[in-house]
Amino acid sequence: MPDNPMSGKAGNITRLQQMLSYFNDNEVFEVDFVSLRDWGMWKENDEEEFKKRYTNVKLHLLEKKYKKNFFKYLFLYKIPYLFKSNPIDISSYILKKEFRKIAKSGGYDKIVVSYASWGSMIKDSEIKSYKIIDTHDFITAQNRERQDKIGTFFKGEMDILRYFDEIWTYSIEEEYIFSQFTHRKVKLMPISFPSHDNSNNGSYPYEIIYVASDNPHNILGINWFINEVLPRLENHKVHVIGKIGNVLQDHPNIIKHGLVDSLDDYYKSAKIAICPMLSGTGIKIKVLEALSYSLPVVTNRRGVDGLINKSLNGCLVSESGLEFADNIMKLLNDDKFYEEIKHYGKKYFLENHMINQEKKILDHTFLND
Repeated sequence: MPDNPMSGKAGNITRLQQMLSYFNDNEVFEVDFVSLRDWGMWKENDEEEFKKRYTNVKLHLLEKKYKKNFFKYLFLYKIPYLFKSNPIDISSYILKKEFRKIAKSGGYDKIVVSYASWGSMIKDSEIKSYKIIDTHDFITAQNRERQDKIGTFFKGEMDILRYFDEIWTYSIEEEYIFSQFTHRKVKLMPISFPSHDNSNNGSYPYEIIYVASDNPHNILGINWFINEVLPRLENHKVHVIGKIGNVLQDHPNIIKHGLVDSLDDYYKSAKIAICPMLSGTGIKIKVLEALSYSLPVVTNRRGVDGLINKSLNGCLVSESGLEFADNIMKLLNDDKFYEEIKHYGKKYFLENHMINQEKKILDHTFLND
């Protein structure tokens, strides 16, 4: 996976940390983790922290561009990148070469690659390992604005997925698409969290909470919220946590907390969570994280993408700014309604996203239990 597990609290990082912890805690595994130094912006202290936290995982850091060596950068990255044949593929010639060297020399039983965008690295007839692609997202849908190229993107993505023996997805919609067009084994993975006891005395220091990274979909969503929803919330404060705060203008009803060491106290001190989401694909990990604390979530239609249940799941889906604000105000002011939505969210989470459910699938995949 190209990302740096020591950087931030974004959904993809949370997911990466969960997987690394699973492998690290099971001593029967011999595990190597390959990441990208330049893409993940690894720092020296990140490497040291990784080795302390994941003592049973061997770290390999590669480069996508190799800018420190001009000739490598020019002839093994820049020029080949101009002639790439698959529009989904964002890996480089030199990265593929370095990764395949590791893959062929390690004697691995199984290799898991994250994101279809990097999946072409596995295309080598000499790699005999069982190959799994952890898709995270439907890349074609991220390019839906380029209508004239959708067919090309879709074909490119399906071609890459077919390099693998098994495809993981976290979205019920994507499970259907991948199973129809790849003729590969497709596994719906239940993103899981511990279930948290969130009973309190009715005091909510962080009444409305929003946790997000600064990706373009979140920026679009929160700006829409500020313009269309926030003016309708009277003087209620919204507590914003994560890198998204770095791109927001100051507002008297928005309190920015930045990156925090732990979200636990914030979730336990909140009454509701919001997830303004107008674009994007796949399941929203921060929605599930809020549901793990039995917090009702007010969101848009994109916020429930990937969930097995589209209703009675603890989320209130809003089509307009007015409806979004009305749902927030009703949760804040109507205790009976609040407890009802909270109950649905807790029930949905316990039935679909508990740790033991995902662990059972992972154990079957890697331990043949």
